[in-house]
Amino acid sequence: MVRKIIVLLLCAAYGYAQSGTPSDAGSTLTVGKNGSLGLETSTTFAADLNDGSTGLETKAGIELVLDLFPRADRGAPIPEGQGAAVRLQLKNAAFTWWNTYQTTGGNYEQDNFNSWTARPLILSFDSLTSDVVWKNFFLRVVGTQTVMRTNLVSLRSIFDDVIDADDRFYVFKNQALWIPQRYNIQAFPLLKGRLDRDLVDVDYRSAGSVSGVIAGGAEFDKFSFTLKAASKAKGRDNNDNAWLAGADVSVIPFENLKIDATGFAAVNYDADGAENPSTAGIALEYRLPFSDALILAPFAGFDFSYETTKDKTTWEAGGGALLYTRGVDTRLSYRILDYDDVLPTGFSWSAHINDESQFNALFSWFDPAGEDSLIPNFGGFLQFEIADILSKFGNSPDYAVLAQFEYAINGKFFPYLRGGYKPEITDATTRTGAFIITSAVGCYLKPINYFAIDCWYERNDKQETSGFTADNGLLSLSFTITM
Repeated sequence: MVRKIIVLLLCAAYGYAQSGTPSDAGSTLTVGKNGSLGLETSTTFAADLNDGSTGLETKAGIELVLDLFPRADRGAPIPEGQGAAVRLQLKNAAFTWWNTYQTTGGNYEQDNFNSWTARPLILSFDSLTSDVVWKNFFLRVVGTQTVMRTNLVSLRSIFDDVIDADDRFYVFKNQALWIPQRYNIQAFPLLKGRLDRDLVDVDYRSAGSVSGVIAGGAEFDKFSFTLKAASKAKGRDNNDNAWLAGADVSVIPFENLKIDATGFAAVNYDADGAENPSTAGIALEYRLPFSDALILAPFAGFDFSYETTKDKTTWEAGGGALLYTRGVDTRLSYRILDYDDVLPTGFSWSAHINDESQFNALFSWFDPAGEDSLIPNFGGFLQFEIADILSKFGNSPDYAVLAQFEYAINGKFFPYLRGGYKPEITDATTRTGAFIITSAVGCYLKPINYFAIDCWYERNDKQETSGFTADNGLLSLSFTITM
């Protein structure tokens, strides 16, 4: 029966095969009323010029997504003209049945796709808020954005959503096709654990830290505040009376400037050996629109924590700017960075420092080549990372860079150059003393809808203390059909 269903779905997909807009990811095919079917097939020839070995790799995958409730904002809006009322909001929520069928090898029959692994129904949403509201005031029964956490400043990048790909449910639940080859493909950050993006992040959201939270406050057009309290365990079990109390404040003093502040303090959390901090954080962000597409967004922030039981103070200060070149809300995918539409286009720069003089910086750029590129038909990406700039934890700073530059010809041919330089790191944080030099030259072609050819030559040379180890390289030719 399952085989018949797959055959029917493929027949439906064939009927749509010559329609749609060309893209790297193909076209989404409608299945039923609320579903979509994606197919990806590829064969890659590679020749290792080090030992003369050659071979083919064929991959085929089917991704079936059935939306029981498609993504939308859901809940009970506040009725106009009433006094007290309930506000129940579930933002950007969906119930989804997500199934993948995949195989490799190329010499198989249809049953090779069927792993017969049952997939659960997935609930995903951005936020849940459950309030009782009267005029501008509210009592918050549940709120996923009203939490005991102080982390308003960190290294920020236009690649943040790529770096945090593991936060996507279909990635950490292993629901999607070929995850390492499709999401955060370049494994940002290049410095791995040696680049700490959060030097102060006091977070009590983990299991066992809090049993309940209650909050209340007020919301106005340019000002809002929330007072919040939480206990470590429910009343019968909270024998040490371990509590957290805090506040959130948001102010818009004038157009395009936003100031956020947060903080909380722990009481009696140290009774069983846990930390007992008092925290505070503040962040400012300004948006300066030069046009509808070109928007500059500088930001700055400060996080502070004082651990009362250890009499230890930690802090983090940082700032930077993002320059969006196709608007704040535009999100794209890119074939060698991430297959999802999570990438804004533009530039970003940020830096931060903490109480131990750990000083890090990050510069990023992304603008795919095309007619709407900042420089028409020229584009690519750049990631430059530098950690421990003041050499407080080593003999020298850690730094890494990866860049690709490409040019679009008639929207069908994309010759490109790629190069990178990074330390060899094992166990996420240990440097071996060697450096990896990556390089590639190639051409990506999209001759017809849904069909792409990528031909490239790449090298991974190594600079060691004992000398330079040259890589003769790998020559590859890939054919891909997706829809």
